[in-house]
Amino acid sequence: MLLSLYLAVLDDQSNEEQFIAVYNTYKRLVYHTAYKIMGDSYLAEDVLQEVFLYVAKNFSKIHRENCHELAAYLVSCSRSRAYDMLRNQREELLEEVSDAPDGAPVPDDAAVSADNIEHLTELIGQMKPMYRDPLR
Repeated sequence: MLLSLYLAVLDDQSNEEQFIAVYNTYKRLVYHTAYKIMGDSYLAEDVLQEVFLYVAKNFSKIHRENCHELAAYLVSCSRSRAYDMLRNQREELLEEVSDAPDGAPVPDDAAVSADNIEHLTELIGQMKPMYRDPLR
C-alpha cells in the first residue's frame, strides 16, 4: 500500500522499477537505523515512511550507481529524520510543562521531574555540539 503511494509521487514515472528495487533493498536498513535512535517500532516506521517519501519525490536527483554511497545517504537521511522527530517531541514536552500552571502535578510516569527539566536543559546547553545537538 505504501509502495503505491511512493510510486504515485515519484518524480519521474519511468523510474518505477528502479525505485521498487531501492525500496526493497534498503527498507530494512532505514527502519533499523531509525529504530536504534527512536527505540519505538511505530516511530521508526514513521521515519521509514518520511525517508522514502522524500526519496520518491527526489529520485531522479539521487545518485544510485554506487550502492555503498546510496546506503550511507539513506542512513544519514534516517538519522536526520529520527533526530528531528525526537527534537520535535522534546519541544512539545517542554511546551506542555511550561504551559502547566505552577504547582501542577507531574505525571507519575514522568522520566524527569518538572524541577529538573530546566536544570537538564541548561546542562545540555553546556555540552559540545556533537553531543548536544542530538539531545536537543
